[in-house]
Amino acid sequence: MSSSGNQLCPAATTLVTAAGNPDAVLPGAGVDVDRSACIVSPIRSLHFTHMMLSLHARRLNRNEERDWANLVGDAVRQIAGKLLADDAAEYVRLRAVCSPWRSATAAPSWEPQFFPRNWLMLRRDVVADAAPAAPVSRRFVNVRTGATLLIRPPPAEEYGDFITGAEGLLLFHCGRTDTVRLFNPLTAATAVLPGLAGAPGIEEAAVELELAAAGVIAADGNAPATASPAVVLVLVMPRTTVILCARPGDDRWRTVDAGEAQPQPFQGGLSMQGKFYVPTRHGEVLRVELYPQPRLMYVARPPGSQHCTCDVAVTSYLVPSLDEDDGAGEDNDGMLLVRVFDGAVDVLGVHLGKGSYTRVPDIGNRTIFLPGLTVRADKLSSVAEMELGSVHLDEDIEDYIIG
Repeated sequence: MSSSGNQLCPAATTLVTAAGNPDAVLPGAGVDVDRSACIVSPIRSLHFTHMMLSLHARRLNRNEERDWANLVGDAVRQIAGKLLADDAAEYVRLRAVCSPWRSATAAPSWEPQFFPRNWLMLRRDVVADAAPAAPVSRRFVNVRTGATLLIRPPPAEEYGDFITGAEGLLLFHCGRTDTVRLFNPLTAATAVLPGLAGAPGIEEAAVELELAAAGVIAADGNAPATASPAVVLVLVMPRTTVILCARPGDDRWRTVDAGEAQPQPFQGGLSMQGKFYVPTRHGEVLRVELYPQPRLMYVARPPGSQHCTCDVAVTSYLVPSLDEDDGAGEDNDGMLLVRVFDGAVDVLGVHLGKGSYTRVPDIGNRTIFLPGLTVRADKLSSVAEMELGSVHLDEDIEDYIIG
């Protein structure tokens, strides 16, 4: 199932024990790498790190006392930190080179820095392993760089049906046990979330629920330092929208109070940099805050939007910008607001700090697939060149993958 038009049916609730193995991402232990892809291989990581070690040694002051026995470990940790800040997949590959490099770096854990951001799982692109009875792998594409990975997803009999992705993590729903699982495809770390049966706001729902968006909140300024990342679900029913949140280990979902925005229909949402945002029909942007109680807080409002009573059919979407300079000037906060009305499309850069917007007349080398995906089409050779700078509504990127 995909994040657009997913149907979730409430079922009986059963708690399943969490299972995870953060060290599983090693050669032959769950993740296969497409050697023709852009992702850094162990050999390339080795050459790169040796080069960085040489530069590091030459820059040392000859009169400076150093613990030369730990020089390699110090340099590897510095390089690993830079790789992790850029892409968690590169960090995992570096740790796979050899045992000393693994010993010098921290093992991946259930922390946001190890989330595989910008990685998209292609659901139709199934790759069979050499052994006939072996599980199949799926191709993951980095929407920013075009790199690819082959990864075996968790077993369907245990995790259930794929629902959607959030910050590169995979969400599954098991109808048999009514449990929601969050899975990191790079590290195999797993978190178990409460079931949907009896969740507040949908107890009396006699119809199936549409999952409009899902996200992860890890950067909540008022949360305790020990709080684990929370998952947010935006569920749409015929007459209302319910936003739920829960952390791993919780026994039930909580409802996010929409406050004055309650009458507004929410058009999905965007999970980005550990926070979760939702847009309204009129283009306002709200952020989900969890403390002291789950609530929505306005962070950007177009001038006069709160007074708009027009009946024009307008739909607003939030998508990543995938570019530090998206034509909207500085402080664009990495997101774009796309408004669709009367067959026209308006793209705006969102300035959260100022609560303002700047029109983006040309999205350049990006292609947007609404409700929530942006790709660097110039980096994905499998996407037709004619799709550069275009916006697609309710279409699947996999329809445009060539070969």
